[in-house]
Amino acid sequence: MSSKPDKSLSQYIYGIHSSIALLRSNSESIKRILIKRESKNKQLINIYNSAKEKNINVVESSKDSLTSICLSSKHQGVVCEINPKSHIQFNLNVYLQNSKKPFIIIFDSIQDPRNLGSCIRTANAFGISLIIKRKSQSCGITPLVHKASSGGLQGLSLFESNNLAGIINKLKKYNIFIIGANHNATESLSTLKENNFSSGAAIIIGSEGTGISKSLLKLCDGIYKIPTLGSVECLNVSVATGIILYEMAKFFKKSK
Repeated sequence: MSSKPDKSLSQYIYGIHSSIALLRSNSESIKRILIKRESKNKQLINIYNSAKEKNINVVESSKDSLTSICLSSKHQGVVCEINPKSHIQFNLNVYLQNSKKPFIIIFDSIQDPRNLGSCIRTANAFGISLIIKRKSQSCGITPLVHKASSGGLQGLSLFESNNLAGIINKLKKYNIFIIGANHNATESLSTLKENNFSSGAAIIIGSEGTGISKSLLKLCDGIYKIPTLGSVECLNVSVATGIILYEMAKFFKKSK
């Protein structure tokens, strides 16, 4: 088998923590694992042994080869080649019909892969079950996003679309409370109420520069800001996401 996979037919996840998470939760999606040759790193050795136990093909590669494949030098000596066809087509209608109290995050045109990955990691930590993101004019789910998320996508559903307004209107038909985050809002997060979450909730996170688009803001049931005390008016998008999800998750957990 050639050591140079056809990149048009594959996707890549790299990094130790991301690879371990994938092996634990969705190992059947892995076509093969490429590991730095003759590494003494205990975590890489554990990944190697785990892959062999699961009958996953393991290829020992040079550091430069791994860097070339994943287009990053921060691979930590391991790259997982996954089959895109292994991802089951997500059906939003089925999800909504079978989820009693969905907890959803919607990304409206986040551009930076590190920000997106960090937001995904935070979303996983606070119990988000579905990630919806704009497909075009935003960062894709790249290897760098996977790396920054530290395995945060594992166990979460992902749906990409350019018709976010149509999706939000569908969520509203299921009485899902739509929240917008905007530093110019008049209401603060402290005004959130437990009964807002009785049928589920969705938080919209806007782009780094312009925030949530005006067309989506008009569809929100509530728009909230994070109060700040210093001279900085707004926070980095990944930091803001963590604060907002923390506040939402407290009420959401109570409503279950």
